[in-house]
Amino acid sequence: MNRFSSTLAGLLLLLGSQVQAESVESMLQEMAIIEKNTPLLQAAIEDGVERAQLCFRCHGDDGNSKRDYIPNLASQNAAYLFTQFEHFADGVRKDYVMSKLATALSKEDRINIALYFAHKPVVSREQPVPTSAKGEQIYKTTCFVCHGNAGHGSSLYPRIAGQPYEYLTKTLMRFLHNDPERKNSPMIGVVQNMDEQQLRDVAAYIAHMP
Repeated sequence: MNRFSSTLAGLLLLLGSQVQAESVESMLQEMAIIEKNTPLLQAAIEDGVERAQLCFRCHGDDGNSKRDYIPNLASQNAAYLFTQFEHFADGVRKDYVMSKLATALSKEDRINIALYFAHKPVVSREQPVPTSAKGEQIYKTTCFVCHGNAGHGSSLYPRIAGQPYEYLTKTLMRFLHNDPERKNSPMIGVVQNMDEQQLRDVAAYIAHMP
């Protein structure tokens, strides 16, 4: 490839990513408008119930997962959920099931599903380990910065409070061991100075957060 072709290809890639970013931003703005309008929100949630049937087998019909290695979607931040759909669709995140599902859903489907799960309550579940005082200390000195004091996250960071212990532990270990599929996550840097036991402790604390 000559220098001109290489430069052109680079410009097209850059422009494509900018258009995609603008498109995601506009869709998030659209979702924010829906959330503030009660009739629109109710209609979106009703449509979301129908389309979310595809998610129920793993994540539960109320967003509380049926398997301990799968995350809850209930009460997750709608903007965060929608953004993760986009990451699975564009390849930033990879998962055999989610990557295919994300590309098969329309923009409206992704918005409505995110709003549906965001408005379902988290149901307390029995965890296989007790809470951890050591984990609480780690959380309150490190994790709260992004996930908040209550673990409820934001539009940028996920709600982690009450997630299954097995899912939390599995995910944290992937970050610790530099799983290439999670290489873009800021969590890689956060956990680099922790060991496996510390991560298990913090997972135990988070799992028992309401």
